[in-house]
Amino acid sequence: MNTIPPPEKLYPPTVQPPERALPLPRFIARFIRNPLQALPRAVYTEPVVTYGSKRPLVTWVTDPALIERILLKDAEHFPKTPLDRRVLTPMLGNGILTAEGESWRWQRKIASPMFRYAEILAYVPAMVEATEQLLDTWKQRGHEFTTDVEDAMTETTFSVIARTVLAGIDETEASAVKHAARTYLDRISWEVAAAILRLPPTMWHPGKANMCTSAKEVRTIVEHLLAQRRAQPGSGNDLVARLISAHDPATGEQMSDATIVDNLATFLFAGHETTAKALTWTLYLLARAPQWQDRLRDEVQHALRTSPRVGPGTIERLPLTLRVLKESLRLYPPAPVMTRLANQDLDLEGTHVPKGSLIVIPIFVLHRHQRLWDDPGRFDPDRFLPENEAKYPRTQFMPFGFGPRICIGSSFALIEATAILATLLQGARFEWDGRHAPEPVSRVTLRPKGGMPLIVKPL
Repeated sequence: MNTIPPPEKLYPPTVQPPERALPLPRFIARFIRNPLQALPRAVYTEPVVTYGSKRPLVTWVTDPALIERILLKDAEHFPKTPLDRRVLTPMLGNGILTAEGESWRWQRKIASPMFRYAEILAYVPAMVEATEQLLDTWKQRGHEFTTDVEDAMTETTFSVIARTVLAGIDETEASAVKHAARTYLDRISWEVAAAILRLPPTMWHPGKANMCTSAKEVRTIVEHLLAQRRAQPGSGNDLVARLISAHDPATGEQMSDATIVDNLATFLFAGHETTAKALTWTLYLLARAPQWQDRLRDEVQHALRTSPRVGPGTIERLPLTLRVLKESLRLYPPAPVMTRLANQDLDLEGTHVPKGSLIVIPIFVLHRHQRLWDDPGRFDPDRFLPENEAKYPRTQFMPFGFGPRICIGSSFALIEATAILATLLQGARFEWDGRHAPEPVSRVTLRPKGGMPLIVKPL
């Protein structure tokens, strides 16, 4: 069995990029297995890298100044891509994640009050309650066992969503949504590869029928949830109720049922998945770095000297926990890739990018770029000490994106992850088996290949 290195020497597993760009057939084959395995090593060392000789299929951008230009300063020249819509619209429709222009602005304005800091803190008790239920289940299994914490985190974060911003979904429907979401993501790299090659959306690929069925299943469940709430007017103050009562400030027009369904599907689909993956990778890192796990547990116990449970006031007393979460988000960003479209001919650091080109911001690579980070593969939460974090360009670390379209749920995700992690550390110890080194695989979110088996010891 391998010995566990001290935390300052921990280099958790990553992907091994090819030394140079692969021929197209091999590039696509690798991309389908794991898109991160297809990126050439130059993407980790250069600011702009193109793939394709005559007309680039992909332009990867990792320079923070260029990323700020793409996502903020010249954002009108870099809209969201047909690839995004092709891959996500069957499940999410024209909701806040996929909409453009005035439709997107209106939807974001309506949803934003749900994600104000003070509003989110009010959800902390529900986040803790969902986590304590998981701990109770674990305690019934005995003093020590191995379990897939990826599944456990998915269950817990979905339970949080169902208790807070989307109250009303029952257990059977929740289970169906989680299964359908997993099925949809399993084969999504085929659809992304087809979009990159500009093949028609109707073209068959393995798993396409399952993806279509899964998308319909999720949307049917959400339509049923909306119909139930329509039958109980005035009930609740969650996202469902707010979307039902929303009006366009200019026209007075209410949001259509189709648009409400699009947004509910978006929050069900994306609202739990990213936080679940963040927690999964964080628990793995803490299992590999037990000294850091002990330090976090001590911090939690100190913050809870006058209270038995994590509460809204606890979150700001856990700065070390937040640093560990940020370093986990750096090494394993839950959303590892962003895409944009060049809507005119452009020059990026001397690289000509023709109109219509696919621009890819590989956040996974950005967070490990050799020009941007000191010893980028090393796990080191002290990178996010305030005096260190202040030195980074704001687009060097961006697990939630950047600019006007930064993730609306970023504060929710960080508070949720902090509350859940602190509660977990109160009730359990996590250990590595010394063998399993999970490969990070990009499937819209960053999942561990083969799951995340860890040894759990309830306290």
